[in-house]
Amino acid sequence: MKRFIRNIALAILASVAFIIFSIDLSCALFPTTITEGTYDCGIILGAAVTSNQPSPVFQARLDHGIDLYQKGVVKILIFTGGVGKGDHMAESEVGATYAQDKGVPASDTLMEKTSKTTVQNLLEAKRLMEGEGMKTALIISDPLHLRRSVIIAKWLEMEVDASGTPFSRYKS
Repeated sequence: MKRFIRNIALAILASVAFIIFSIDLSCALFPTTITEGTYDCGIILGAAVTSNQPSPVFQARLDHGIDLYQKGVVKILIFTGGVGKGDHMAESEVGATYAQDKGVPASDTLMEKTSKTTVQNLLEAKRLMEGEGMKTALIISDPLHLRRSVIIAKWLEMEVDASGTPFSRYKS
């Protein structure tokens, strides 16, 4: 009986390890960088801010989005993210200010200041897109975050592609 229970436990452990490996592989192999084409907007998913400055992770997303805007791949930048615990500005406000400081006109930026999760980021971005008559979007985030983001956007019936930062600031 002990042997049977041990074999069942090993089978469960192997199954869990396989599932985790499959998810990791799926994320790693997800096409992540689009640098051409034309989209109505780029949705830059929010990330942490510190003292009203973008964190390194957020800055990488912002720089990639600004680059895509400057190349004409996206016409408008949508910044997402609300006010985090202990912060004074919404992630989206920090992002829009950063982009404007880098030469993106305020007229080519939109932001929402309420979201706290990726689902909320995308729901609010969809609302902004619909209000402006936009149909196509390029989600801009870290490569490891994109697959889940695209799945959520498709579930929300959004017409999206994804473009990951050329390098990820995530260390694990």
